Amino acid sequence: MKAPDVPKVSFPVAVAVGLNLIPLVGVVFWGWSAFALIFLYWLENVVIGVRTLLAILANGVLGGSVKKVGALIFATFFSFHYGLFCFVHGTFVLLLFGDGAMGDDLALAARELFAREPNLMIGFASIVAWQVVQFCLFIARGEAKTASPIALMGAPYPRIVVLHLAIIGGGFLVMLLNQPLAGLIILALVKMGFDVAEASGNGLRFGRPRDAGPGALSR
Repeated sequence: MKAPDVPKVSFPVAVAVGLNLIPLVGVVFWGWSAFALIFLYWLENVVIGVRTLLAILANGVLGGSVKKVGALIFATFFSFHYGLFCFVHGTFVLLLFGDGAMGDDLALAARELFAREPNLMIGFASIVAWQVVQFCLFIARGEAKTASPIALMGAPYPRIVVLHLAIIGGGFLVMLLNQPLAGLIILALVKMGFDVAEASGNGLRFGRPRDAGPGALSR
């Protein structure tokens, strides 16, 4: 009898699973709090914004002289609009889930969390590594030359809104249940599910929609 074919796991999916295991390790073995996990996922918004900004600029550099001017305009607008979006979102997360002593100071919250939560910097490094992989694939696939700067600029918002509504809702549940370990694990698994779905071309994509041509940005 012929053995059933085993589905092949793509490189982006394997990387997504591997890097998303780090928050699970942080929750199970390093004792990360619910706030630390939610704040780490907010920090991912900032990293995604940097990666998107670089993608817009790369599109301008590689797409010709006309695109260079457009890229600068779009990059400036994106920096202001997305930066404001992240600031409001981060302040909301901090006020809802953070230590009251931190107030609404996002920089102070980040410093204190990295100082007191064991190995949280490893989790942040995994987020940066995932976005670096995606940016390198964006360049290697030739999408940087043909992508639409408007599509690039709008790409992060749908993912962030849907994912973080789910995470904040789950965060409320975890807090109400006194932060049980199982609840934190579920939060980390929800995040992994989003990343794996996007990396495999299913669900909400970070960039290229499913019916878009090869010139758009993929997750």
